[in-house]
Amino acid sequence: MKRKVLILLICGILLLSCSGKTEKKDIKGNNTVSNEKNVAENNKGEYLKKITYSNLLDKATQEEVQKELKNAGVSEKNIKDFLEGVNYFNNIGQNKTFVKEGFKTTEELSPTYDQAEIQEQWSKKSPKFVGQNCRITSYELMRDFISVGKPEIKNTEQLFIDEDALNNFPIKVFTDSERNQFESLFSAVNTENTKDTSVHLKKVKEDWAKKNIKFTNQNKISLISVFFHSMMSADENILFIGHVGVLVPTSDGKLMFIEKLAFQEPFQAIKFDNRSQLNDYLMNKYDVEFDQPNARPFIMENDELLKGYRLNPNNKG
Repeated sequence: MKRKVLILLICGILLLSCSGKTEKKDIKGNNTVSNEKNVAENNKGEYLKKITYSNLLDKATQEEVQKELKNAGVSEKNIKDFLEGVNYFNNIGQNKTFVKEGFKTTEELSPTYDQAEIQEQWSKKSPKFVGQNCRITSYELMRDFISVGKPEIKNTEQLFIDEDALNNFPIKVFTDSERNQFESLFSAVNTENTKDTSVHLKKVKEDWAKKNIKFTNQNKISLISVFFHSMMSADENILFIGHVGVLVPTSDGKLMFIEKLAFQEPFQAIKFDNRSQLNDYLMNKYDVEFDQPNARPFIMENDELLKGYRLNPNNKG
């Protein structure tokens, strides 16, 4: 019973989620910033103060995002499937806080949405299908660029709501092979009882190497994963991807981060000048715990620590 409660707590987090330096605006140069000195250096830069984002409601914005995905090498089929999911959600669950047209710039780094209102609308029109989350959306766009050599190495225990969504999709969104790879990629990773994120990063790398997980087309598109550390007990610790999105360069020299916030939260496309800004956006939203025994979140770009990774300076815990 205790273990089931802990797993439900983990899935609660999954439901809430599934600067200073200039840099080149393509997706090249995934060298890890894996030591304390470089992370401390990142902390000196100016912190993100505003974001420019869209909820992909209007045709012009969808076409802009479609163009950037196509330039990144995403297939027409995968783009079509992605936009069908966007429109399915936007046609069922919305509220007045959605950006109706184009991109909006705001100092609210984490836009808020009325999940209760969306859930009420959703339950009336789609009582069986829970919708799709960040992991399903990201893999849908990235599946041609991720290979899992040993997908049989997996643990789907904490993915049961993702499984429910996939089982009840209006269409079969993944092939059997893709689903096995999806489950292996997003499986929890066993780790140690420590706050040292470098230890946890090493555990993820070892797990993914064992599964022979590889990323291609890295100069055009990449997977951005926010890892959380959970203590099931003093002797049982896991890491899991609590939020994930896709990063592509834009034709105007910026970076676009595409995400589905949660089952009952919308899609977002956000424009950043560099990875430090992307990091600040994500850490502002997810690096919010304090005085906890677990490690703070860390962000990976494909299979390396995100360049520009740093902690949320607003979290003083």
